[in-house]
Parts: sequence; structure tokens; C-alpha cells
Amino acid sequence: MIKIILIITFVIVNLPHLSLAKIASVIGNPLTNEIYFEVNKNTRNYPASLTKIMTLYIIFDELNKNNLSLGDEVVFSNKATRQQPSKLNIAEGKSISVDEAIDALIIKSANDVAVAIAEKISGTEKAFVKKMNLFAKELGLKNTNFANPHGLPNKSNLSSANDIFILSSQLIKKYPKYLDRFKKKKVTINGKTYKTHNTLLNDHEQYIGLKTGYIRKSGFQISLLSKIDNTYLLGVYFGGNSAKERNNKIHFLMNKYQNKNTNISSQEKIIKSNTVLTNYIIETSSFTKISDTKKHITFLINRLVFLDDYYHHIKKKGKYFVSFFEIETLSKANLLCNEIKKKKLDCVVKTS
Repeated sequence: MIKIILIITFVIVNLPHLSLAKIASVIGNPLTNEIYFEVNKNTRNYPASLTKIMTLYIIFDELNKNNLSLGDEVVFSNKATRQQPSKLNIAEGKSISVDEAIDALIIKSANDVAVAIAEKISGTEKAFVKKMNLFAKELGLKNTNFANPHGLPNKSNLSSANDIFILSSQLIKKYPKYLDRFKKKKVTINGKTYKTHNTLLNDHEQYIGLKTGYIRKSGFQISLLSKIDNTYLLGVYFGGNSAKERNNKIHFLMNKYQNKNTNISSQEKIIKSNTVLTNYIIETSSFTKISDTKKHITFLINRLVFLDDYYHHIKKKGKYFVSFFEIETLSKANLLCNEIKKKKLDCVVKTS
């Protein structure tokens, strides 16, 4: 018996790091679906709590059809109370309002609330999931299949960065009156205050939060809306190794492509000289095999942890795969490159 336990422990400890999921991202116009940046946009992955965007979409649809009102009670069943965290821990038979449920889904990302509201709308969680997939088909989410209303691990609960972009865009266009709900940084329910998981809202006033997500198998994700001078930009990012990495990378991409946006009300192109960014790149390696280039990036980030805050790419140039990091300013690019050279590693600063 002792030998068996030791073997099982060894296997569990030596499993691959499941949070190192394949990175995927889409940045674009939420009105026209014009895409400014994409990488692995149709790769299927676990959407985690980004699943709740569809749950919220259906809630807003029900409110719009007058099948539901903000003051309606959402009663918690035994099944709802048994959901894994994040949750409100409402007791069986107790209730909150639909209005509170919306805030709990957005801010707390409460899984018990997701099941309770699903049962409120459709009678059972299973019936609600069927409704989710019907909406997914209607919206053209070709790489999506929902298995639950919250996004907790399930091998059948799958989506892609592009599908989440489409879903988020449709929510933005069809239900704009609810967008302010996503800007809230905290909510108090039954005397307890919950703070948002989306810390970008605390540091950058242009962001409208939409939704963050995380499970080990897919890493850290986000669907993020920004608004500057009535100009909107939507970004989706899958596969961050940490919340900090995810936030840094989506923030960098959103800044880079903000000037390509369209006004959400007039749909006229807005071009402002003070929003155009000059970007620089630090080239750090070139290998004939892409696997060697990826290993080199990991090596660099392990040696110089500050590089993890910057978005990195691999591009093929002739027969070589070249890695580079994107930096906002020339002075910062030169500073970072000098730090790399101190480690006796190659580094060249170029204009992006």
C-alpha cells in the first residue's frame, strides 16, 4: 500500500504545468468585427469564467423580453450551493435579486449564482445550457460548446478567442444600457462587500470590465472593453501564466490598437495624433527551429523576469525564427536591451 501511494504522488507531482496553455488573442472593433490583431484566434480552449458572458447575455435577453425583472428573486437550490468557489455561499432556500445576481456574476464571478440564475430562467441547469448553445449557434460561435453556465472545468466546455470576441461584441451592441454594470469595482450583497477580479479597472479609467477567467488547464483569460472619447475597442486574451502577465499583455495590445477604433455611436474613424504610439522591438534570438526559439524566450524570461511584463512574438525571417519583445518607447527599449547584454546575450533594438 505504501508503494502505491508513493507512485501516485510521483505521477501527480510530475504532471506538466497545465496553466501553460496555448496563447490566443483578438483585438478589434466590437461594432464592425474588424480585427486589428489576432493570434491563434480559432484555437479551441477552456473559456473558464468567460463562459459567464453568455450567461449574462441570456439574462439581458430575458430582461429585454420582460421575462425577467431586476427585482425578481433568485432562489438557491441545493445544487447551486454545492458549486465550487468562487461563490457567494448563499444558503439553500435563501435568495438574492436578479439585480444582485448580475453584479455577483460580473464582480465576484460567483459560480453558485450562475447555477441559481440558470435554474431561475430555464428550470434546470441542463435546460439553460441547451439555451446557451442555441444562442451560440445563432451568433455564429463555430468553435464553442457550453457544458455549464459558470465555466468550471469540464472537457466539453470549449470556446475560442474569436468566438468570445463575437459574443462580447454582440452583448455590447445589443445591450449597451448594461455596460456600466461592468465598470463596477465592488458590490455589497447581504452585508458583505466583494471586489472585482479585474484589477485593470483600478488603474486605468478607460476600461469597461466585461469578464476575467481562470482555470489551471487554460490559464488566465480576459475579455476587455475600453472607451476613450466615445471610441470603443475590444480585446480578448487566452492563456496567461498569471493575472499580471495577462493584464500586462492585454493592456499593451489595447494601447497599441486604440487609434484604429471606430466611434460606437457615429461609426466615424477617429484619428488623433496624441493617440498614435511609436513602438519598438527588441530582437533577442534567431534559430532554424521554432521550438528552440520558444525555449530561448522562456530562458530569457527566467533570467530577466521583467521581460515577462512585455508582449513577445516569434516571426519567421527566411529560414530563421526570430523572437522579439515589443516596447513602448525607445529609451525603455535601449535600457532593457542593455540589461540583456549584461547577461552576455544578443539584443538589437529596432523600430516596430
